[in-house]
Amino acid sequence: MEHYNPIFSKVPTLRFAEFTDEWEKYELSHFVTRITRRNKNNKSSLPLTISAQYGLVDQISFFNKTVASVDLSGYYLLYNGDFAYNKSYSNDYAWGAVKRLDKYEKGCLSSLYFVFRPNDNVDSDYLTHYFESSKWHKGISNIAGEGARNHGLLNMSVDDYFATKHCLPSLPEQKKIARFFNAITRRIEIQNKIIEDLKVLKKELCAKLFGSPLCGRIIAIEQVADIYGGYAFNSKAYVNKGKYKIVTIGNVTGDKYISGNYNTIDRLPNNIQKPQVLSKGDILVSLTGNVGRISIVDGDEYLLNQRVAKLGIEDDLTKEYIYQYLSNSSFEKDMINAGQGAAQKNIKNQDILSYCIRFPTDQTALENIDKLLSLYDIRITSEKAILSNLILQKSYYLRAMFI
Repeated sequence: MEHYNPIFSKVPTLRFAEFTDEWEKYELSHFVTRITRRNKNNKSSLPLTISAQYGLVDQISFFNKTVASVDLSGYYLLYNGDFAYNKSYSNDYAWGAVKRLDKYEKGCLSSLYFVFRPNDNVDSDYLTHYFESSKWHKGISNIAGEGARNHGLLNMSVDDYFATKHCLPSLPEQKKIARFFNAITRRIEIQNKIIEDLKVLKKELCAKLFGSPLCGRIIAIEQVADIYGGYAFNSKAYVNKGKYKIVTIGNVTGDKYISGNYNTIDRLPNNIQKPQVLSKGDILVSLTGNVGRISIVDGDEYLLNQRVAKLGIEDDLTKEYIYQYLSNSSFEKDMINAGQGAAQKNIKNQDILSYCIRFPTDQTALENIDKLLSLYDIRITSEKAILSNLILQKSYYLRAMFI
């Protein structure tokens, strides 16, 4: 591949060396054809929705219910290979999302979406990856600026959308770019599969270990742990890039370590309690919303917010075992069942403290179980790091290989 300065030529920053022609700018309608085909006689009974993360998916899988009307005949009928533009915007997708129907042979989609199929002068796989990039956003922003938003939708006409401008290389270059991104995408899929398989193996191992005679003692959590609630922080004290990160229920995702975005403060409140200043290795449990999720604190200078509980366990071996047991058993499901509230589930500290678990019968069993399960965690963490690196690489290429 060769690098170019895109300021001085109509070529991307990075491209395959055998291609030297400048890219041409076309209206979207030059290389795609709008679809207005209706789902007459309910030819498809599969209502679709566009997920920016997962693509065109059926509503039942995505929402756990169908939100479509009973009569789908007024919807657009899509076949495998058709594209759809969702002009709903969000923080992560400020200009909506374009996805291709890959998962099903056919489906139907609300007429609020703009639907099209590639012409013969453009490679379908190339378009799929192009619309993963942000290079097409400029054309949308030109016709639907910040002020042109209406009830969660970008305010634009279908004619304006199909008149947006896009830069395209020759068809042979499109195909080579598409093959390159197909290979990266496939590698990411394989890496995800490696991680999921490791998680399944670990879960099966946990079921055997926790159900074996090695874990023959039945105890309540309160026999080995205390529990502490969080502090009610005043949002007026929040600062950018402060010294202390405030851990909320949104940071307790169920992954091994807490993650996400944090509000921060520079000074500890005078009346904050010592257990509310977190340490590396502390086990946290979500008490509201997605109740019963378990994550571990991965560093120091974190603070415990209200509606998140900390399990106070002095012995490191016991702490590791409790984490492994609660995160690999029916604990989360049991907490959901114990939760109170219709709109939003809530659990109490006592729901956790009274929860009974199977515990190792002796110190040797405790040490061996901790060591074995920790090895799985180390491997999973390592594979996740590889996945993150692959995603970063793909993100770079999406920025560099399109105009």
